Amino acid sequence: MPRDFFDPTTEQQNVILIGAATLQKAQRMIAGCEACSETAEMPFDYILDDLNGSDSSVTDYVLEVPIDQMLAVWRGDYREDAG
Repeated sequence: MPRDFFDPTTEQQNVILIGAATLQKAQRMIAGCEACSETAEMPFDYILDDLNGSDSSVTDYVLEVPIDQMLAVWRGDYREDAG
């Protein structure tokens, strides 16, 4: 049975670790999120694909920084001693 377009084999799959520097570049490309902007339509992985020159159909990302911490930094309410 042929594999589905959205179900690549393990050999075809790319997993990329996204570090803090790339996250900062991605942040500068974001104008708003679905919670705060009616015009926000692009998924975050599309931005990462653009920065990395990756194919979204076979690429998954692992963030070096937990997403809740990253969002707190973007909102300006993250503290190193929190947690």
